[in-house]
Amino acid sequence: MASLLLPRVRSLVGLGLDLVRPAQRTGPDFGRATWLMGVTPGSLLEAVQIRPVGASGLLNPSDSWRIEYATSDTQGRILSATGAVFRSRTPWMGKGERPTIAFAPSTQGVARRCDPSYSCTVGIGPRIKPIDLIAAYEQPVINLFLAAGADVVITDYPRDPGDDVELYCDHVAAARSLADAVRASTHLGVGTSKLGLWGFSQGGGAAASWLEEPEYAPDLQLLAAVVAAPPVDMVSMLHHVDGALASVVILYAVAGLMASDDAIAAEIAPHLSPRGVAAIANGARTCALGAVLHRPWSHTRSWTRTGVSMASLLDDLPLTSSHLDATRLGTKRPLGIPIRLWSSPYDDLVPHSDVAALAESWGVEFLSRTARRIRGRTGTNHFGPYFLYAATDVGWLLDRLNG
Repeated sequence: MASLLLPRVRSLVGLGLDLVRPAQRTGPDFGRATWLMGVTPGSLLEAVQIRPVGASGLLNPSDSWRIEYATSDTQGRILSATGAVFRSRTPWMGKGERPTIAFAPSTQGVARRCDPSYSCTVGIGPRIKPIDLIAAYEQPVINLFLAAGADVVITDYPRDPGDDVELYCDHVAAARSLADAVRASTHLGVGTSKLGLWGFSQGGGAAASWLEEPEYAPDLQLLAAVVAAPPVDMVSMLHHVDGALASVVILYAVAGLMASDDAIAAEIAPHLSPRGVAAIANGARTCALGAVLHRPWSHTRSWTRTGVSMASLLDDLPLTSSHLDATRLGTKRPLGIPIRLWSSPYDDLVPHSDVAALAESWGVEFLSRTARRIRGRTGTNHFGPYFLYAATDVGWLLDRLNG
């Protein structure tokens, strides 16, 4: 799948320094992924001023940009990626320099119009052809940081330049893209001397990977991190989410796997049923809430030719299984900084036991957060505790950056 389209290669040798454009409305096609030559990861390629929902008025003012920048994938190849920078104009009431939060977004969808750097300017927006729903549901958390006087940098996560498919839950590539977004943000006046890390769900996986690979960005010294409900073991998570309301995330995972490597794509493709191929194609075009509307509570057995679950299929394929094993978190201990790692025992998307095992591997305190259990596998037990404790966790992180 990664070779269906000929990747574009862009040389940036001799690029001019005038990279910042005035405020304008950007669309989903901003910064289509390309391979890069002659550029260092973390270089800012372009910045366009934007007006994010809830962070552009008098009550919570910020200077914000949608950015394109250089990063590297798991194999060390240089490519472009997109993200956003939110520079708060609220005075920082703490000690010293204003802190910066490296914010790894949770799953919003793998279609371009789902990218957080775009959806943050939309808020909630229905679309047709196909029927879809854009929802910037983490923007309220970003706005909490901005209201407290902290700057925030996010990534949209890297895409394969050939197919323009997000490398979904490739934790290493995701972590690198976030670190490089922070590096690029320094060209827009963002400081990195007081740097915190935040990630929930898919973003928790990216945050955890950064903590396990600090050598990628030794110039960025993290001081504290909130890591919430990260997908520690992809096969375990895919088994766990199968049949849930949000089981469509499995489509994102398969599309990302096939985009990451031609050999993996060739290994998976013959085992997909016609219904499975159609489901993956549709999932790649719709945001998370839109995809749920199309295929709620789906079971993946109908997506494979033999009727086995998608998780079982992927685990049985040697190349794919080896790739998934390499993405498992918990193989390295992070640096000794304050880490708030938590999950809910009723989580219906990410296995609670996997996150508890990660805490043991890391040797850090684990918060098991309980809330009223909502039956029906709706995802409420995954997202509910996140928003219920968001203000508490924002305060915890900012307290550790107040020095």
